[in-house]
Amino acid sequence: MSSEPVIRIQQLSKSYRIYNRPIDRVLESVLHRSGLRKSGTRFREIEALKPMDLDIYPGETVGIIGQNGSGKSTLLQIISGTLYPSSGSVEVNGRLSALLELGAGFNPNFSGRENAYLNGSIMGISRDEMARRFDDIVEFSGIGEFIDQPVKTYSSGMYVRLAFAVAIHMDPDILVVDEALSVGDVRFQNKCFRKLREMKARGTTTLFVTHSSDLIVRHCDRAVLLEKGRVHATGDPADVVNEYLNLLFNNDEGQVKVLSADGDTQSHEKNGLITDRSVDGCRLRPFYNAAEYRWGDQRGQIQDYVLLINDEPASSMCQSGDQIDLLLRVVFKDDVANPILGLTLKTSDGIVVYGANTRDRKLEVPAGRAGNEFLIRYRFPINVVGGDYFISLGLADDDEQKDNLAVDRRYDLIHLQVKAEQRDFGIAALNMEMSIDSGAEL
Repeated sequence: MSSEPVIRIQQLSKSYRIYNRPIDRVLESVLHRSGLRKSGTRFREIEALKPMDLDIYPGETVGIIGQNGSGKSTLLQIISGTLYPSSGSVEVNGRLSALLELGAGFNPNFSGRENAYLNGSIMGISRDEMARRFDDIVEFSGIGEFIDQPVKTYSSGMYVRLAFAVAIHMDPDILVVDEALSVGDVRFQNKCFRKLREMKARGTTTLFVTHSSDLIVRHCDRAVLLEKGRVHATGDPADVVNEYLNLLFNNDEGQVKVLSADGDTQSHEKNGLITDRSVDGCRLRPFYNAAEYRWGDQRGQIQDYVLLINDEPASSMCQSGDQIDLLLRVVFKDDVANPILGLTLKTSDGIVVYGANTRDRKLEVPAGRAGNEFLIRYRFPINVVGGDYFISLGLADDDEQKDNLAVDRRYDLIHLQVKAEQRDFGIAALNMEMSIDSGAEL
């Protein structure tokens, strides 16, 4: 990777003025030298982006994630040149092609063909060169004869297909993609990400915004988390996604401290689970991952687990197809009105293999009362190919106003090593049979 960034952002900020009345905008422009402007009686300032520094390097795929209103789209618009900053600077080195929010960049009264040629001319591509690329654009978009219809007649999916096809055929050094890809169907999304991988192999830098943490982990070299217009975190995608989930689901009490595991635990067990509430039994168990990520308000605590493989206490790695039983003990320090309990299985690079929770399963869960405890059993066959996997466990409160509140979320709590006889690849173990009949007649 080159040491010189292709995008350099220095002390970048963006503010908007919100006027009290429409007429105040006119008065402000006319009386901009008057004292009224300084008094702030006609408008108030909204900071969409606060001063930030960020470098993007050649060949990187960088995902930008954050809650609604965090400044993600504003940042991409400034980088793409469709919006001016209030202060600071953005230096872009190379040809940049952008696919921003749905509706940006195309004239709705022009046909798809006319818009494609217009975008090519804006990017400095001659009409003859666009003619040579045009068939590839139409083929990738898959919109066929609609290419000569006004784009205002297109569905959102058709619009995105054409917009993405045009953007990637501009031979960009830098590709900027906003949430627009979330509009397309699953097959087209897969086609787009295959193309992005091809472009990355050729050295293209990609910068995209998404709310999907899975896409960030799966496709990005680095992630940037924006929060209230600031760069809150940047680095390894899995770490940044964890911090994003912390901001998204946690309440105002912040991250919790892990309980200590001091004391004699051997004499305080029931059904194999430690009953001493001063002890975090999870930390004493086989397969416990000391690098787990934990947060929540701790009104309830995932206090201990026992892992069985084929009905036997787990002591070593399991075999693909083995039966997993996970017995879980949850204790309540305070009331949790509507508990949600769930489990997620992920690959070592953060891709979700499987997940389920009591709310989506529509299982009735009694209220958690202070001093009470739950015993939960998860049972499933580990039908995955050989490799390293992580089990995350969660307890939340289904709050009508805030969707769900994190009570005790323990991400990547258990490190499960799975071995398999076949060296198949992927995630799911389909146990495919293969045979060859060399004597068969065609």
